[in-house]
Amino acid sequence: MQENIEWAEVTDSSWKAEFSREEDDLLIRFIGRCPRCEHLTSTDVPKLIPGTPALRGDIEEFTMFCACGHPHPNRPDGDNSCGAYWLFEAEL
Repeated sequence: MQENIEWAEVTDSSWKAEFSREEDDLLIRFIGRCPRCEHLTSTDVPKLIPGTPALRGDIEEFTMFCACGHPHPNRPDGDNSCGAYWLFEAEL
């Protein structure tokens, strides 16, 4: 873990994060380690496509954000991350 990594809004195209998947009737939750700070984080994606009656089912690329909740130095008030974000592709 990188406990003392400073908060920074950054991304890196070489990050290849691996996430497990949990589902219920409404959401798909991806759970794994942030590729920057290595803390446990998760992202929820609704199963319904916003603005339509359609359900997801295709492979989609979307942006994930660290939400680790650890107190990284210089973290802005109200933020719960190290500031990292990355592209992730999964069947939704």
